[in-house]
Amino acid sequence: MGTGTIRLDFSTVAGVKLSDQIHLDIVARDGSAHYENAVEVNGTIQIGAIDASPVKDYQVTVWPLRYRPSSFFLRVQDGKAVRRSVTLPVNPDKVSDIDAPAYAKLPPALRSILETSSIDTQPAQQGQALYEALDAQRKACLLNICAKASNTILDDGSNCLSHLGGLQKLRRDRFFAKTTAALFEEVQNASRLFHQVSESLHHPPEGYLPAKSFKTFDRYGNLQLSFFRQGETGDHYLVDVDIDEAQYLEHTFEVIRNALLDHTTNPYDVHEVLVGEQKLIPGYDFLFPQVAQITATAKA
Repeated sequence: MGTGTIRLDFSTVAGVKLSDQIHLDIVARDGSAHYENAVEVNGTIQIGAIDASPVKDYQVTVWPLRYRPSSFFLRVQDGKAVRRSVTLPVNPDKVSDIDAPAYAKLPPALRSILETSSIDTQPAQQGQALYEALDAQRKACLLNICAKASNTILDDGSNCLSHLGGLQKLRRDRFFAKTTAALFEEVQNASRLFHQVSESLHHPPEGYLPAKSFKTFDRYGNLQLSFFRQGETGDHYLVDVDIDEAQYLEHTFEVIRNALLDHTTNPYDVHEVLVGEQKLIPGYDFLFPQVAQITATAKA
């Protein structure tokens, strides 16, 4: 019986060698062979003595502890090694907290926004007190949007973040901020960056009328700005800011579809889009609960 070798090189979306516990399942497409193991991974797994006979196709499924599962096909040939790079996005359900930058290290534009914010915290807080009171997911959303908006450069040379005033609402997937007609006009005129989209899913806050909604042309991780104006005229605007990560995980990383059935926008997924697709750095890292090391088991 001919045999071959499979080598899997694991990394995070940031290109860092992945360290995690992984349940590995390798099944021949014709059902003639099945290999299974639970292993501690530090970058690479190599599995030898895989039935090739002399060529055999396998479905490889990896179930990490902290990252999203992935499934793909490999062809194993007698006497040869097949090598595959596997990039895994984080599983938001496994993140216990984030390691975020201290307030003093935030960009000045973001500190200015926080210092004039009036979101629904109890008691009402601004500036550093507000930032430190945010839960992990709302803080991640804030840092994601800061990274994307500050790197979206308008035709006048300014960036979108610099046009934002105090926050009025902050959720895990979006925020509302004060702005002016200057941002509305720059975005509307920046046809190389933005296109107009439906604002039907973005409802105006009390006292405001819907204006227009625009989205960047990114393949994944689009910045969407939905504007609302106070009255028919004047310079008092609110903008609903969010980042769309739809379908990125499944299309780019072969994440198993069943793992995304109940998927709603999560700031940790948006982080993976910004880092993996756009090479932007939101400025925080993921923290995970401590777990005991596993004992490897195998079945062939």
